[in-house]
Amino acid sequence: MTAKQIADDWVLCGQNLVIAELMQEDESLYDRIVNTEELEDVLEWWLVTPFLADMLKEHGEVILSDYDCHWWGRTTSGQSIYMDYVIQRIAEKTGA
Repeated sequence: MTAKQIADDWVLCGQNLVIAELMQEDESLYDRIVNTEELEDVLEWWLVTPFLADMLKEHGEVILSDYDCHWWGRTTSGQSIYMDYVIQRIAEKTGA
């Protein structure tokens, strides 16, 4: 699978406002974020598939899994998601 296919198929929807609202309503969400030491660097939140969330977690990315959803705290912005280093690495790992 190519990086573009991963971005098109496994990155579902931008969720900045959703996460902001959830964090206001449920302060305990912060405790359930994987790799919280990188949280201050998050520029965007994206709803992703469970499989991609696991792959991103393996690569040290910020992941919030709650409410039967998986959100990726993207630490880059201003370029297409498929161009992100971590997405390129996942594409290599999946055999693209």
